[in-house]
Amino acid sequence: MSTQTPSSRSVPGEPDTRQCREWLQAVGLRFSMPRLKVVEALCRADEEQGVSVRELHQQLSEAGEPLSLVSVRQVLHRLAGNGLVQATGRSRYRLATPDQCPRSSSAA
Repeated sequence: MSTQTPSSRSVPGEPDTRQCREWLQAVGLRFSMPRLKVVEALCRADEEQGVSVRELHQQLSEAGEPLSLVSVRQVLHRLAGNGLVQATGRSRYRLATPDQCPRSSSAA
């Protein structure tokens, strides 16, 4: 049987772990599992409306990810502060496209 984990399955339009690591590095952040899980969840979120901290926490909890609400909020604020995530208003967030991320062109 394959050693492939369920999280490594490929969904069209959804980045893999390597790509998420590159995005984090491009904005000057180190890789961490909480950051990876939040970025992956944001990739699945509605790009137009974004997702709230509570909705994101609920999605992660339902997926079996042991992140507290405070941790999700801290990760989102750090990602937003570094330009990988955009606040869309009313405490909603969405993933910025890689070309919108500051310094992403310097990580070539």
